[in-house]
Amino acid sequence: MCDRFIDPRNDVAFKKIFGSEQNKDILIDFLNDILIKKEEEKIKDITFLNTVQQPEIAIQKQSIIDVLCVDNSGSQYIVEMQVAKTAGFEKRAQYYAAKAYCSQMKAGEPYENLKIIFLAIVDFVMFPNKKGYKSSHKLLDQENGDNDLRDFHFTFIELPKFKKDNVEDLKTDEERWCYFFKHSDEPQNILRLIAQDAGIEKAYDQLQIYNWNADELASYDGAQKIRL
Repeated sequence: MCDRFIDPRNDVAFKKIFGSEQNKDILIDFLNDILIKKEEEKIKDITFLNTVQQPEIAIQKQSIIDVLCVDNSGSQYIVEMQVAKTAGFEKRAQYYAAKAYCSQMKAGEPYENLKIIFLAIVDFVMFPNKKGYKSSHKLLDQENGDNDLRDFHFTFIELPKFKKDNVEDLKTDEERWCYFFKHSDEPQNILRLIAQDAGIEKAYDQLQIYNWNADELASYDGAQKIRL
């Protein structure tokens, strides 16, 4: 990898790009592009929430998620980057979503405001029996397929299944983001990519070393060593 640039799949880098107030416009673009929202449903603004999920009782584990935010309509989003192949990651995703769902409820508030969207980019094959790199999961009525219980929505992007290796072949904003994550160590190709997308250009700028201080780089290096 070019030593001028940071790997966006690194947890520290991912949180810097998508989980900081100064870069919230990048996260808004990313969510709208990946979740392919209709124009009238697009996220206009977000507020970042505490990513540390405290245990309800002492024997439970504290959990830390990469990004947690709420949009202007009241829907909450968990955004995760997972590089290491972890058994039962889909169960962990449901656990995180359930904890965030419960923590939304405050005394006197209506249940109508509850909604969790979980989005994960994983650098391994998570569902070997599915051909597509993207899968979306909802609670459906088994008899007629109706989505009556709409409070949980899970989307997973499996990077190894994304097979487009040429910038010229990319047709959608979603594909451009997938290419960004999978081929970020190819500066010449990424430079051609960012010419097509202002949001990705901003994200890539955050990967340049000059945007990182010594403490951030030390945290990044520590996270990289854990991956190896």
